[in-house]
Amino acid sequence: MPKMTLNHFEATLIFALLISIVLGVVTKRTDQERLQYGIKSFGYFLLTVFGLGWLMYFGHR
Repeated sequence: MPKMTLNHFEATLIFALLISIVLGVVTKRTDQERLQYGIKSFGYFLLTVFGLGWLMYFGHR
């Protein structure tokens, strides 16, 4: 089996995508609400990751 190597950013994106899908499926009733909520939560995850990344960058400077 080939070995898959992910950097921290790639692993975070995959985690955010999977969690957003699960949250959309579990919390909403219609398909359109699920899709909208999944996209919105994925965007929030990305904003949080980039925001925390910049905070760490300036904190270690």
